[in-house]
Amino acid sequence: MDSKSGSTAIEDGMSLEIDNDPTKRHPRYTRYGVVIGCFVLQGLSCGLVHSWGVQQEYLSKNVYAESPSKVKTLSYIGTLMFFGLYIWGMLAGWVAEVWSYRKTCFLGVLIMALGQLLASFCKEPWQLCLTEGIIFGLGIGLVFSPTSTAPARWFTTHRGLATGITVAGVGVGGLIIAPLTEFLVRETGVQWSLRISAIYIVVLGSIACFLVRVPVQDTTRTLKNFDWGAFNDRRFAVHACMVFFVTAAYIIPYSFLPQFWSSHGVSPQTASVLIAVANVASSVGRVAAGLGADFIGVLNSLVFSLGISAIACLLIWPFATNVGVGVVMALFYGCMAGGCWTLAPLAAAKLFGMEKLASNTGLFYTISAAGAWMGTPVANALLNGPGNGTQYIGMSVYNGVLWAAAMALAIVNRVSYSKHVARRV
Repeated sequence: MDSKSGSTAIEDGMSLEIDNDPTKRHPRYTRYGVVIGCFVLQGLSCGLVHSWGVQQEYLSKNVYAESPSKVKTLSYIGTLMFFGLYIWGMLAGWVAEVWSYRKTCFLGVLIMALGQLLASFCKEPWQLCLTEGIIFGLGIGLVFSPTSTAPARWFTTHRGLATGITVAGVGVGGLIIAPLTEFLVRETGVQWSLRISAIYIVVLGSIACFLVRVPVQDTTRTLKNFDWGAFNDRRFAVHACMVFFVTAAYIIPYSFLPQFWSSHGVSPQTASVLIAVANVASSVGRVAAGLGADFIGVLNSLVFSLGISAIACLLIWPFATNVGVGVVMALFYGCMAGGCWTLAPLAAAKLFGMEKLASNTGLFYTISAAGAWMGTPVANALLNGPGNGTQYIGMSVYNGVLWAAAMALAIVNRVSYSKHVARRV
C-alpha cells in the first residue's frame, strides 16, 4: 500500500471517529470551559434565589413592618422565583436545542439582570412580585435547564462527575451570594443591592455564557416540530412523576428545620449554622453523586440517594432536637437530597438518550413545577393542624413519604432497564 492510500485510510478513520464522537471536533479544554461556565451560571441564578430571604427580612422589618398584608405579599416572591426555576424548563430546553444553548443562557442572564434592575425602583410588594418574582424567575428558568444538561453532552466516562460539579454551583452560589447580599443590604440598602447584583449578573453571566456550548447543534429542528411522542414512553411518565415528588420534597427541610430547631431550644444563630452545614453538604453531595453514577451506575445511585433522603426525614428528623443529631440530619439530608439534582438529568440521558436531553429534562422540570407549589404549603398546613404541636411529626412523615414515593418510581425505571440487581446501570 502506498503512502497516499495509507494517508487516505487514516483520514477516513479519523473522520469516522469524529462522526461517532463529535466532541473531538473541539479542543479538549472546551469541555472544561463548559463545566466552568455552567457552574457559574447555576451559582448566579440559584444563589440569588437563596439570597432573597435576606432582602425579605430587611423589607419586612424596616419598610413594611406596619403593614402585615404587604409583609404577607413579600412571602410570595420566593415561591414565584422557585416556581419560575421549573415552570420555564420545557421552554428553555426546547429553545436551547433548536436555537442555541449559549444564546438561550445569555437571554436568561439579561432577563435576570432586568428583573433585579426594575425591582430596585419598586415601591410596593406587588411590584416586586412582578419584577423579582416573575421577570427574574423567567430569567433563571431560561438559564437553569440548559446549564443542567450541557456538560453531559461533552463527557462519556466522567459524565456524572462533570454534571455533579456543575450543579454544585447552586450550593456554592448560595454560600457566596447570601452573605454578599446581606452586606450590600446593610451598607447600601435594598435598592442599591439590587442594582449592584444586576451589574455582576451581566458581567459574570456574560463571561460564563461565552463558555457554554454543545458539541453539535441540530439545525434541522424547529420550534414547530416539538416531539410529543415522548409521552408514549411509560418510563418517561414515571421519571416525570419522580422529579415531581423530588421537587415537592426537597425544599421542605430547608424551610422548616430552623423553626423546628428553635422550637426545641436551639438558638437561631445555631440553627442558621446547621442550615449552612446542609448547604455545604448539598454541594459535596452533588459532586459525590456524580462520582457514584460513574462507578456504580446512575440509576443505582439515584435509587440510593432517594432512599437515604427518605430515611433522613422519617427516622432522623423527629429525633434531631439537639445540635448533635441536628448536624447528622443536616449532613445526611443535604448530601443525599442535593445529589438527586445531579442524578435526575443523568438518569434522563441514560433512559432517553442524549439527543433531546435539554428538552426532555426541561419538560420534566416544567411538569414538576406544581411540586414547588404543593410541597411547602401542604407541609405548613400539617404543621398548623391539630395535635402536631412542636414535634413536626406530620410534616416529617409527609416529607419522608414524598421521598419514598420518588424512590419507588426510580426503582420502577431501574428494573425496567435491567432486572439484574448487581448490574451497573
